[in-house]
Amino acid sequence: MLKKIQPFNPLSNYNLAIKKLKSHNIRPTKQRMVLSKILFEKGNKHITAEELYEEVRKQERKISLATIYNTLKQFCKLGLLKEVIIDQNKSIYCSNNKQHYHLYIEDENKIIDIPHNKINIDFNVPEIPACLNLHNVDIIIKIKTKNN
Repeated sequence: MLKKIQPFNPLSNYNLAIKKLKSHNIRPTKQRMVLSKILFEKGNKHITAEELYEEVRKQERKISLATIYNTLKQFCKLGLLKEVIIDQNKSIYCSNNKQHYHLYIEDENKIIDIPHNKINIDFNVPEIPACLNLHNVDIIIKIKTKNN
């Protein structure tokens, strides 16, 4: 018998955010809920803190940029978001919780998810001390338009 495929439910990440906040004794404040809705309501998203701030302003909400940065950091700690560090001055936050990598198009300031099974890299990890575990491997492939 074929297994019925569940339709994508963007609110499941929003509901997950609320549950995670509560399970870590973090109050789901109005500001956190506004940010959660923007971040998780419409599926996977890549966004900078400044872009999120502009989205909030478009909705005529008042949330400071400092609150946005603090909330993004909190959501990263809870595993709701992943911080993709492009360079020392730029981070993009990714709401895709599945294992994947990133393609960053520098000219367009655009980031695209690459499923982990689409990249085949054979590399040797340096010996890790016995008291530590390999937690994660991040891959960001940076590309830009050829100069003619």
